Amino acid sequence: SLMYKYALSPFAQFCVDQYTPQSIAPNVLTFAGLLASVLSLVVTLLVNPSLGSGAPRWLHVFTAVCIFVYQTLDNMDGKQARRTGSSNALGMLFDHGCDAINSSITMIPICSVLGMGWSFKVVFFSMICGQLVFYFATWEEHYLGSMILPIINGPSDGLLLAVLTCLTSAW
Repeated sequence: SLMYKYALSPFAQFCVDQYTPQSIAPNVLTFAGLLASVLSLVVTLLVNPSLGSGAPRWLHVFTAVCIFVYQTLDNMDGKQARRTGSSNALGMLFDHGCDAINSSITMIPICSVLGMGWSFKVVFFSMICGQLVFYFATWEEHYLGSMILPIINGPSDGLLLAVLTCLTSAW
């Protein structure tokens, strides 16, 4: 993605170089990103359990910040692994596992941002959409040996679109 190449990746590299000690394991960054998504989910369910349109504006901004924090930490973990020489298959599995969990749980705060309500069909459909894309990308990576993302893709552009949606709905 052009956004990843020219903005997100350099920002993540800057954060790793300037703010991340070498003693921090890459999986700590991965897990911290997942915790940001879990925090967004918990706060959303506490403040707007119906996922309806009556959520306070600050909740949408909070969701946007949590998504951006997740995305940044997810971009930072691989850079930290390469920096510390600790890149391995187990770390990649942990990263993909956290990404898979995130792709489902982030959809609930997004349903709140969109004011969709707590409908099983809506939430289930939202989760399936996120999971299917992730599943097929991982399947492709397994059989091709690398993950080939198009110029506009979900991990970078889709998450930024979600952040923009959250911020737009706050005003």
